[in-house]
Amino acid sequence: MDKKILGYIDELLKKAGEEGFLESEVYYESESSMAVSAREGKIVEFENSDMAALSFRGLFNGQMGYASTEDLQPDMIPFLISQAKDNCGVLEVKEKITVYEGEKEYPKLNNYNEELEKIDYDFLSKLTLRLEKALLSYDARIEAVEDCVASYGSAEIYMQNSKGMVCHDSDNGFDLYLGVRAKEGEDVQTYGKGWLFKKLSELDEEKCVKEVGKRVISKLGSTSIPSEKTSIVLDRKAAKNLLSAFSGSFSAELMQKGLSRLCGKLGEKIADEKITLIDEGIIEGSYLSQGFDSEGVLAKKTVLIDKGIFTSPLHNRKTALVDGVESTGNAYRSGAKGSIGIAPMNFHFENGSFSQEQLFEKMENGVYITALYGLHAGINSISGDFSLMAEGFTIKDGKIDKPVNQITIADNFFDLLMKVEALGNDIDYFSPDSSHTQSPSLLIPDVSVAGE
Repeated sequence: MDKKILGYIDELLKKAGEEGFLESEVYYESESSMAVSAREGKIVEFENSDMAALSFRGLFNGQMGYASTEDLQPDMIPFLISQAKDNCGVLEVKEKITVYEGEKEYPKLNNYNEELEKIDYDFLSKLTLRLEKALLSYDARIEAVEDCVASYGSAEIYMQNSKGMVCHDSDNGFDLYLGVRAKEGEDVQTYGKGWLFKKLSELDEEKCVKEVGKRVISKLGSTSIPSEKTSIVLDRKAAKNLLSAFSGSFSAELMQKGLSRLCGKLGEKIADEKITLIDEGIIEGSYLSQGFDSEGVLAKKTVLIDKGIFTSPLHNRKTALVDGVESTGNAYRSGAKGSIGIAPMNFHFENGSFSQEQLFEKMENGVYITALYGLHAGINSISGDFSLMAEGFTIKDGKIDKPVNQITIADNFFDLLMKVEALGNDIDYFSPDSSHTQSPSLLIPDVSVAGE
């Protein structure tokens, strides 16, 4: 942590007390990134960016005022204090918001790898050029590499308040995204995939090339299918994207505003008993773990759906106060902005017991959905209704049959939860292609698939 910034923070908290703030808090965030793109044997794009911002909030005249800046200079201190006071003056509704006392101890996570600091332009450019060449050589039907991007990034978060709380976390990693286009006759197909690596040893260039090349070739010859109601298996990636799109429904803030179908459903059955939905900040062995939320509350494990029963929404301290419960540790700031919302940390359905092949065998005949499109425009986040473009494969006699595209699946997210027939065992929080929302593959009967 930069000593100069620490000095600014100490001075800001001291000055806030002198200016009449009963309590105050500073949230600092910095990010640095470097990205390289290759196309047609050349480096076509290079980006290098650095960002740092600081947010201040304080309790003044019974109101919590907010202010933020990216101009990290000594004269920001009177500016932030003045802006926060002005913010308090225009607030009409008094809310019982306070800053958090903090925990006695926070877990020490190993999300920062000093080995990755040696990644530079030379490393990224040579990597992307090798990968593009390897993809074009994988199969003659791959006619272009549309995206070949490698990037390195690091981030740091620091929180300190007048009650003695201090939270600090740093993180780094390098990302890779490969997107290709294949053609056979008049049929053109595309596919892309990304990874986040936390160790140089995790990068297997041959494996990445094979995974992307094999998938795009498998899509050649895709056709639509007749419209029908049928069973589907949602691939884990498609299932997690659908879960992520409706994650806001589990926010206590939206529930308190009447903007979730789950309003008034606490303690009721909202899913099949096979469904358990969990959010947890710390998953042992996973580089996606987070020790604390944006208010300094210790990351927790929250069971939202327990064998079909809705047991808890996600809370920050403000919504927890309204409902008379404890925060679940899900306060979230989008960058170093003053306002605090709610977001999941590591959000997932609990694994089932079936391999993907066993799900196909159990389904016998239906559609295997590998990708969903239009997740922003094609869903109603309040009602749960969705209608989404999809692609995948038909399943015949329990085996993958033919590739399909130009189809739409339509249903209701909450209705799907009630009729899930089986869950796969393929959640993975420990590989470079994992993300903060996860789901196993899901077998779901009686879903509307529109095609020809």
